Amino acid sequence: MSEIISTQPSGIASTLETLAGRPGHRRRLASGEMLFHAGEPVASVYVILSGQVRMMRMNQTGAEVTVDRAGPARWLAEASLFAARYHCDAMADTEACLLSYPKAAVLEGMQRQPALATELMIDLARRLHEARLRIEILNIPRAQERLLAYLQAHASGENAEFTLPGSWKALAGEIGLTHESVYRALAQLQREGRVRREGRQVWLAPLQS
Repeated sequence: MSEIISTQPSGIASTLETLAGRPGHRRRLASGEMLFHAGEPVASVYVILSGQVRMMRMNQTGAEVTVDRAGPARWLAEASLFAARYHCDAMADTEACLLSYPKAAVLEGMQRQPALATELMIDLARRLHEARLRIEILNIPRAQERLLAYLQAHASGENAEFTLPGSWKALAGEIGLTHESVYRALAQLQREGRVRREGRQVWLAPLQS
């Protein structure tokens, strides 16, 4: 059941709340629960408060392909804001909590408040850059180098640390590999000393000058 939140939102949630002219509605998802399916009418856009939600499609062979994965402070269905129907499925990879905002109210607010609409467009441009980076990674032919490029793009901090947000199987789908290929590539990178792994944590070795 949905409930109106009482806490003050921040970031993209605050922008969407102002545009919609109402608070977001909290929705909880169990791990594996679907949020929406491809082809369903777009009624809402969402901001994730906690957990991970994965967007996916089926390719021509029937294999599941991860389109995107979103975590806390990210919004979902932004690509569908100007579409009549959702273009992919969305499923919780973990227990998740989201805020929903009516699409129609957000669009009306964008016409009334162009400055806030510009903020949304800036965020969409940033997401487009991320999508282009993902395409570059998908075009790397060797599994080992593709995985390494993904880890390099998402590692952070002085120690170049990557924390697995979901499962290795989900990550494999995100970069267009089987999970067996990812495990083999990860093992090879470890043997070569290019990464160090402990459970869900991966540290990248410094780049050779």
